[in-house]
Parts: sequence; C-alpha cells; structure tokens
Amino acid sequence: MRSSAPSNYTFTFKEIVLKVRFIINPASGSAGSFKRVGELVFEVMGDSNGIFEVKASRSADDAGELAREAADKGYEFVFACGGDGTINNVASRLVNTKTALGILPAGSGNALARELNIPSDPLAAISLLKTGRVRSIDAGKASGRYFFTTAGFAFEGALSRRYNEGGLASRVRGLSPYYMLALIEYAKFKPDDIELVVDGQTINAAPLILTAANTSQWGGGAFISPGASVEDGLLDFCVVPKAGMAAVLALWRSVMKGSVEKLRGYERVRGKEAVIRGRKAAFAHVDGEPFECGGELQVSVMQGALRVLAP
Repeated sequence: MRSSAPSNYTFTFKEIVLKVRFIINPASGSAGSFKRVGELVFEVMGDSNGIFEVKASRSADDAGELAREAADKGYEFVFACGGDGTINNVASRLVNTKTALGILPAGSGNALARELNIPSDPLAAISLLKTGRVRSIDAGKASGRYFFTTAGFAFEGALSRRYNEGGLASRVRGLSPYYMLALIEYAKFKPDDIELVVDGQTINAAPLILTAANTSQWGGGAFISPGASVEDGLLDFCVVPKAGMAAVLALWRSVMKGSVEKLRGYERVRGKEAVIRGRKAAFAHVDGEPFECGGELQVSVMQGALRVLAP
C-alpha cells in the first residue's frame, strides 16, 4: 500500500459539526484514485458543516494508525477505502470506540460490504453520511486478532497466505487468482486431526475447511454459512472434510448457490467461544489476511463491538 499521491486533502465547511476521515489503500481498485475520492467527497458533502479528510495510507500499519488517531480525536466516522484487508486494518482500531466505520468497497471479495448492503458505487457509499444509519455489529477475535467477516484455520489459511504473497494475484485482478491458486494448494494440503470445542460442544474432524463466520459469506458471493448474523452475538463454526476433486467441485457449486448446508459432511455449530486443538498448520487468516499461528487457538466474539455506517 504505497503511493506517491499527496498525503491528504482536507475540506472544512462552515462551522465544524462533523469530522470524517477517509483512508485510502492506493493499491485497491477504484479506491486507489486518491483525487477521485476527494472530488466525490466534495460533491456529496460540500454543503455540510464539518471537516472531511482524505488520506492515503503507506502500509497496513499506517492505515490502522490513521484510524486510531481519528478515533482518539473524536471523529464521528472513519471510512476504509479498499478491500477486506484494508477494512480489517481500519476497523480493528475502531473496536469499542464511539467512531463508526464507513466503507468504500474496492476489493475482490468485499465480504463485509456485501453483508451490510453497502453500495459498490463510491458516490452512493459516501452519501450514506446523509442517508444511512449506524449499526453496532459483532467482532470476532482469533488468537488476539479481530475479524469482522470470517477467520479460517485450515485450507483457507494456506490459500490466503499464497494469495497474499503476490505473484499471480499481483498480475491478475479479481477472484480469478483464487480459483487457480486454490487448485494448486488443494493438491498439497494435508488436513490435521483437530478437536473443535464450541461452548462445550465437541467436534472431531480432519477438515479441509474450518471457518469461524461472523458473516454469511467469505466474499465474492460465496456463502459458507447462510443465515449467519453480524448482530446475534454468535459465531458460526463451519467444518467441511477433505474429499476427492468431485466433492471439491460440489463444495464450490454449493457455496456459490448458498446451499452449502446440504453438502455431505458439512457441519455447523454456533457459539460464543471456541477452542481449536491439534492444528499443525502454520497459518490462519482473519478477513483474508494471513498470519502465523500454531498450537491451541482461542476464538471468541464481542457482541456489538463495532459501529458501522450502513443503509
């Protein structure tokens, strides 16, 4: 997330009654058009009282720091302009604050934006400052890291790591690299025998998929836990065993059709806290962002911990 663009635009209109910061990941699709976002903010909010800043982040840590700074200064809204990773970096610094997250979706999956029906058109998304409402949604926590859509602890972690290494994903935009990399990683993946304990209920499995879902979908229209809610104070723990290639194709068809519950071997249990034991895999992911982890994992949910601007 590096850019030679100016570090910020600031518009001050009349008496200050509203403070909003837009944090752009210059590498994410339409959100990378720094000047364009500034023009749209002026177009929508030019008749409003307040301060409206547009800042380009230099890195994931920088995006988080810009969000933390805005929350400390009492900004009402901080917009994350990018994909699910950018949204995670910004939202993680807004948990349990009075500052609400805004979203300008510009990634491949846009899982949280899809779940909350936030428009993909940036002008419409900015206009939610006038027409939208603030909702309090749940935040998941895995090994000390927040997630707002899903966290993955089996094949998903390996795939996220491979995707985020760049390579093919840096040359081909969209979801296509996921499909190609998934076939490569599937051939290499060896499931671990794990024990999943959710609010005292135990599942023993050797999973291909082991997802903790706060939202119904991974993103890109792929539904891993239809019916999941970001406001029920629960996580959906979804388990799919590894099987042959025909079963993998059936899995993909079912998640795209929203009928994964009918898939043979699919298990789901809802709860507030979970422990995962027996993992040997070196990586997991939160909102598509891979991280190193090993040994026993603790996963939990914080009900209503994040304020979000939505339709």
